Amino acid sequence: MRDPRAGEIAFREWHDRWWNARIVEPHTLRGDASSIKNHVMPYWAEWEMRAITRMDVQSWIRSLVEKGAGPAAIKRAYNLTSSIMRAAVDDDVIAVSPCRSIDLPPIAVKPPQWFTPDQAQSILDGLAPAWRTMCLLGFYTGLRWGELSGLHRHRIDTRRSRLFVVEVNTKSGIKEYPKSSKSRREVPLPPHVLEALERHIHRLDRDAVVFTTITKGRSGRLLADSNWRRQTWWPIVEAAYHFGDDGELQFVPHYPPHSMRHTCASWLVQRGVSLYEVQHLLGHESFQTTQRYAHLQPDAHKAVLGAWERMETPLTIVA
Repeated sequence: MRDPRAGEIAFREWHDRWWNARIVEPHTLRGDASSIKNHVMPYWAEWEMRAITRMDVQSWIRSLVEKGAGPAAIKRAYNLTSSIMRAAVDDDVIAVSPCRSIDLPPIAVKPPQWFTPDQAQSILDGLAPAWRTMCLLGFYTGLRWGELSGLHRHRIDTRRSRLFVVEVNTKSGIKEYPKSSKSRREVPLPPHVLEALERHIHRLDRDAVVFTTITKGRSGRLLADSNWRRQTWWPIVEAAYHFGDDGELQFVPHYPPHSMRHTCASWLVQRGVSLYEVQHLLGHESFQTTQRYAHLQPDAHKAVLGAWERMETPLTIVA
């Protein structure tokens, strides 16, 4: 039976117990700590857990909106608070969570940023051979940057032209995806990509990481995302150019490395590959994530245009 006095504990005190019991990645902890410090504790710290109602939570969300916090920041703060409350219910501190049926500000979904083949080729041409192979693989497999930089030699099946996504390079080092994760997957390799990859890996040990640092005196180390962007990606992208549809010379869009993944998905969808196939290839947990590319399907508007064409007496205006 739940002790009604258990809910007298202050939010801050319950948060500390919850925080110390969490098992998450260090970089996730850092982001969560910042969110709690800036958006959660200033409002809830001294409240008794039992005193917090659903309407109090909704009022807190309203206050964050009025202070100018962004939708994504608000969602993260709310999700953390909701997790704290669920743990309190599980431990019989409170009877029911106040984090239910809460309206959050909508997060605008940005259309994916992707390169045209000419733009991608311009980027590849400017890269050093090792990075050229890595980015070629990125454009044709849609691997996340951490998956590219965490790929091991023995995960490449040259006989079957496949690679297996198992490990990922994180700020905390190499880790394996959970076996239940959709991020674990088999990815096919086009012949020309496999050929370039074979040239790159033929001298590597079986258990070696495929793409590592190449700086003299510091070679063979795991890549760091921020350093690789600053030293390799951005200088090449900022200098790359292509010829636009009008024949004029244009600079390549200033997109981050993750856009290689968007580019892969966009090219496939434009060539008629189903969204479900793309979801599996990219390892998306949610189909909603993949649906961002739906507007690129060749027949995306075919049904709509066909309906208008079948209209017996279309509206007209006098020229």
